[in-house]
Amino acid sequence: MSDPSSRSLAFDYQDMGKPVTVHGISGAVLTTRPHALRRILTNLIDNALKFAGEAEITVPRDGAGRIGIAVRVTGPGIPEHQLTAVLQPFYRLEQSRNRDSGGTGLGLAIAHQLALAIGGSLPLRNRQAGGLCAEVTLG
Repeated sequence: MSDPSSRSLAFDYQDMGKPVTVHGISGAVLTTRPHALRRILTNLIDNALKFAGEAEITVPRDGAGRIGIAVRVTGPGIPEHQLTAVLQPFYRLEQSRNRDSGGTGLGLAIAHQLALAIGGSLPLRNRQAGGLCAEVTLG
C-alpha cells in the first residue's frame, strides 16, 4: 500500500462531507496487507470523527527508516493511565450504556490487533497541543 492509498481513503471521507485531511505524504511505498491497513485506518478515522469531529492523516518516517501513518485529532485526548487500556476489547472511556455516545469498545482493539498481525504497532500518545495521535508504525 502506498501513501496515495492513504490519500484515497481521506478522499472517500471528504466525498461524504467528513473533515479528514492529509499532510506530509513522504512518497513511501509499504509492502503490507492492504485490506488490513485500510481497516486499521478506517477504525482510527471513524473514532477520530466520532470523538473529535475531525481527523488529520500524516505519513512520517522516523530516523530508523520506519514508516508510520498517523491519525491526529485535537481535543482533550485520553487520560495517560488509560492509553493502553483503550486498546483492549470492550474497554470504553465513555461508560454509559448508550452506544451512540460510547461505541462498543472494539474499534481501537481491532486496529491494534491488525497492526500487530501485519508486523507493526499502534502506539497512542497525547499531543502537547491537545488531542491524540494514533500512529501505525510499519517497517
